[in-house]
Amino acid sequence: MNRIALASCLALIAVLGCADRFQAENTSSPAQFEGKDILIKPEGYREWIFVGSSLGLSYSENSNAAKNPGSTVDLGQYHNVYINPSSYKAFASSGRFPEGTILILELATAGVKTEPRLRGSYQNEFVALEAAVKDSKRFSEGWAYYSFDGPDGKPLTKARPLPKDRCWSCHDQKADTDNVFTQFYPVLRAVAPKQ
Repeated sequence: MNRIALASCLALIAVLGCADRFQAENTSSPAQFEGKDILIKPEGYREWIFVGSSLGLSYSENSNAAKNPGSTVDLGQYHNVYINPSSYKAFASSGRFPEGTILILELATAGVKTEPRLRGSYQNEFVALEAAVKDSKRFSEGWAYYSFDGPDGKPLTKARPLPKDRCWSCHDQKADTDNVFTQFYPVLRAVAPKQ
C-alpha cells in the first residue's frame, strides 16, 4: 500500500473513531451521581431543549400562590421545563423516554404589571430548581425526583431523591407518558410519533 493510501486509511479510521466517540458522548445521560442516588446539579441545562412553561399549574390542593390583583386567577409560579437533547431526539423517534432521560424544572415567581398600556404577568425571580431522572437500574420505580433547594434557601450542588409521595406518585398517576406530563408540553406532543 502506498503512503497516500495508508494515510487516507488512517485518517478514515481516526474519523470513524471520533464519530463513534461523538455519538456515544451525545447519547449518554448528563445525569451524574455521587454514590448510588445523590444527583449532582446539572450544568448548562438552559442550553437543552425547552419543552414548555406553565403558570400556576399544580395538582396540589394547597396552593400558597399569590393572586393576580383584581382577578381570580391563581398565578402561582412559572414552571420552565428542559430535557436533555439526546433524550428529546430519542423521544421524537420512538415516543419513549430512554434510560438516562433527565428533565429540569426551573421555578420562577410571577410578577404582575397593571399599569396603563402594560398589563400582564412575567417571570420575575428564579426560586427553585428540580430534576427528574429515569434510571431503572438505579431506582426501583424507574424515575427519581430531586430538589436542589437547601433548607436555608441557598441552592444545593447535589441532592438526594425526594420521598416517593412528594413527586413520583403524582407523576405515576397523572402523567400521560411514562411519568412525564406530556399533556402540558406541546413541544413533546408535536414530535411524538403518531400511533
